Amino acid sequence: MTIGDVIPKKLFQGYLSTTITALYTAPPNIMTQIVDIHIVNQNSTTDRKISIYAHGTASGNQINRNITVLKDVGICVADNKIILNSGEVLAMTQDIGTDVLVTIYGCEEVVL
Repeated sequence: MTIGDVIPKKLFQGYLSTTITALYTAPPNIMTQIVDIHIVNQNSTTDRKISIYAHGTASGNQINRNITVLKDVGICVADNKIILNSGEVLAMTQDIGTDVLVTIYGCEEVVL
């Protein structure tokens, strides 16, 4: 890969937990744009709330809080303008349980 190369890819797929967890960390010499975040509540009886953090996992990095995902429903957080520089993370958490599945797509660009 050379400087300026842009690679679209799936950045993460897995389940959330009640702990703020870094789901993706921008690699060295890579700037990443988060494009889509697909969120599926696989619980068929209970709504869930999720929160999103960008650039770190501290409370000051929270960019969305308590987004409701209805029971047995999926949503897409699209048209993101989240840019992560090398070493920065995208993190998420859910209120209860481990039944929210998240898939994150984005583009990585090679930088110096």
